[in-house]
Amino acid sequence: MTVHNLYIFDRNGSCLHYSEWNRKKQAGISKEEEFKLMYGMLFSMRSFVSKMSPLDMKDGFLSFQTSRYKLHYYETPTGIKLVMNTDLSVNNCRETLQQIYST
Repeated sequence: MTVHNLYIFDRNGSCLHYSEWNRKKQAGISKEEEFKLMYGMLFSMRSFVSKMSPLDMKDGFLSFQTSRYKLHYYETPTGIKLVMNTDLSVNNCRETLQQIYST
């Protein structure tokens, strides 16, 4: 499993932690701006999924993928949001994100 980066946000959108490992391309903007864009994208995705889902989704969205990476998402009951970007071969990181939060 190749992990590119990990974000941890509080319920207000402030980035509490950021780490990167195998990130080959930089965004070309400041880290603070990148954090705001990531949190905004998460907020929009959660809203979109909750409105478009034909079922009542208790977990919201768990992940999505592009042609280059897969984004894994976990939100705690207290509003902490963990986001991990990995390579495409990774199936589900929910348990891993739960472990990161619990430790």
